[in-house]
Amino acid sequence: MPADEHNQNEQLAELQKAALAALRQQQEAFLAGVKAWREMLAKSGTEAPSWPDLKPPTFAPRPAEIVEASYAFTAKLLAEQSQFLTELSKAMAVPKKKT
Repeated sequence: MPADEHNQNEQLAELQKAALAALRQQQEAFLAGVKAWREMLAKSGTEAPSWPDLKPPTFAPRPAEIVEASYAFTAKLLAEQSQFLTELSKAMAVPKKKT
């Protein structure tokens, strides 16, 4: 492997490591906020939104349908997470200085 390619691979690995560390920090901060919110709700006597009451399916889906539904859900989940992290990164950005 040429030296330049090796250096690029190292830089990419470092970037990925930093990105994962930043993601971990963002998730920990968000989790801390959720925990604080839940504690505040408990102290104030307010109830948190409840999870939907899901009924078990009345039919047995085919394995292919389960796989398709799982991938569709994962795609939606990733899109939501991407949108959330985009907005979170904007919120965490250093404010622009007014001139």
